[in-house]
Amino acid sequence: MGDVGLKTIRTPLLPQRSEFISENSGRTRGGRRSTWTRPRWLVGCALVVAWVLYSFFTWRSSQSSSNSFYVDITSPKTICPATEGPGISHAGYIGLHGDSEDAPKRSFFWYFEAEHDAENAPIILTVGGGPGTSGMLNPMSAQGPCLIVENGTAPNPNRWTEHFNLIALDHPVGVGFSYGTQVNSSRDAAVDVYDFLQKFYRLFPHLVKNQFILSGGSYGGMYVPHMATVIHEQNTALAAGKGQPGAIHINLESMMVSNPISDAMSHFSWLLQMRCYNADMYNASTCAEMFEILPTCLDSIRFAQQASGWDVARRVAAQDTCQVLEEGDTHGTVVEDVRRKCYSKEPMGCLPPSFNWTEDFFRSAPIKDALGIPDHVNFSAVSGDVGAEFQKYGDIIQPAYLLYEPLLAAGIRLLHYVGAQDANCAWPGVLSFLKLIQSPFQEGFLSTPDVPWRTAEDATVRVVGEGAGSMAYILIAQAGHFVARDQPELVKSIVEHWVQNVPFGSS
Repeated sequence: MGDVGLKTIRTPLLPQRSEFISENSGRTRGGRRSTWTRPRWLVGCALVVAWVLYSFFTWRSSQSSSNSFYVDITSPKTICPATEGPGISHAGYIGLHGDSEDAPKRSFFWYFEAEHDAENAPIILTVGGGPGTSGMLNPMSAQGPCLIVENGTAPNPNRWTEHFNLIALDHPVGVGFSYGTQVNSSRDAAVDVYDFLQKFYRLFPHLVKNQFILSGGSYGGMYVPHMATVIHEQNTALAAGKGQPGAIHINLESMMVSNPISDAMSHFSWLLQMRCYNADMYNASTCAEMFEILPTCLDSIRFAQQASGWDVARRVAAQDTCQVLEEGDTHGTVVEDVRRKCYSKEPMGCLPPSFNWTEDFFRSAPIKDALGIPDHVNFSAVSGDVGAEFQKYGDIIQPAYLLYEPLLAAGIRLLHYVGAQDANCAWPGVLSFLKLIQSPFQEGFLSTPDVPWRTAEDATVRVVGEGAGSMAYILIAQAGHFVARDQPELVKSIVEHWVQNVPFGSS
C-alpha cells in the first residue's frame, strides 16, 4: 500500500506496552477526552507517577492474581477517516480466561466511537460468519466510519457509527487477528464473548449503562443466539444474586441477523428450492441427483438431533451427507448473489473484490503497527483452521433458532433482514425457522402480512409488536448474501429504525 506514514498511537491512560490489568479495576480507558482544569505540568506529573506505580504493582501481581488479564490497546488516528474529520476509535487485544504468555488466548477488537453522543449511544457488537470469517470485514465494507477501497480507505457515507458505537470483534479466537487457544463450538465461543465483554466494560466503564445490540450474519446465525443466550443466562443469575463474582449486567436489548443459517433442518430443506426453482443455478440433472440425496440428509439431521447430549459422530455424519447438496455445478452462477456470473477457480475468486483489498490492508506493516498487532500474527479474511475445528465438532447440525424462544419471551427483540438474491443462506430457509419459533409472537408472525418498505422493489417488512417490532423480518429485493454491501443506504436506515425502535414506515 506504500508508505502512509503511520505509527502506533497509544492514549495517555493506556500502557505503552502490553500489560496485565486487574479485572476488578474500574479505570477509564481508551483515551477519553480529559476534563482536567489544573495546570498541565501538575496533572502530567501526577499521571506519570500514578501510572508508574500502577503499572509496577499490576505487572508484579499479574502472575499470581486470578483477577488480572492481558490488555494492549491503541487509538489509531489516521487509518480510518470519517466523513467529518478522523474518527475516534480504539483497537487491540483483551486476554480471555486461561490466557497466559505461554498459552495465549487473545481477542482482537476495533471499537469505533459514535459521532454523536458516544458516551450514551447504543453499542452494536458485530462479528463475522464462516465459521472462520474475520469480524473486520463487515465494518470495513459497510458498517464502520470508513470503507476499504482498492488503495486504502475512504469515508463511509452510510456508516452505522453516525449514531451508534460499534465494536468489531474477531470471533472466535483464531479468526482475523485474534490468536491463541481455539474453541470448536458456538456455545464455547459465546462464553468467550461474555468474558471479552466483561473485560471490555472494565476498560470502558462509561459504556456499562448503554443499550447493547448483537449483530451478525451467515454463520453469525449460529453465533448470535448463543451469545445472547449466555449473556441472558448470566444477567438472570446476577439478578438472583448468583453469577460470576464481580460480573457486570449487560444491557442486551436486541439482536440483528442477516442471511443466517440458524437451523440445519430448515437450511437444507429449502436449499434446493432456491437453487433449482427460485434461481436458475443447478440444471435438471443436478437437481434430480440432489433431490435423491435430500431425504437421507434430512433423516441424518433428525437422527443426530435426537441423540441425548451432543453426539459428535452423528452430527459430523449428517454434516458430511448434507454438504453434498451445496457442491453442485452452478454453471457460473455466484452462490452469494444469483444475479452474478463468475468462473474463477480461486477459493475467494468469486467474492467481492473488497475481500482481497481487506486482506491487503490488514496485512500491511503500517496498518498492523497502527493497530498494535504482534509481528507473528498474520491476518486472513477467512480462517480455514477455525472452520475445520467447527466441522470436526459438527457445530452446524443444530437447531440454534430454538435459543430465540426464551430470549423473545424475556423481551429481547429480534430482527432478521435478508437479501433475496442469496442462494448461500437463502431466504426460504430463514423464513421457515422463523415461523417455527414458539414465542409470544408466533401467532402474530404467522398471520401478519408482508408490506412494502417504500415499494416492494425495495423490500417487504413483517413486524410483530410496537415500534420497529419485538420480532421483525425484512426481505430486501436487490441484495445477496452481503446485504449491507449491496444496499448500504437501505440497511443503514433499517438499523437506525430498529435500534431506536421507530416504526419502519416513519422517516
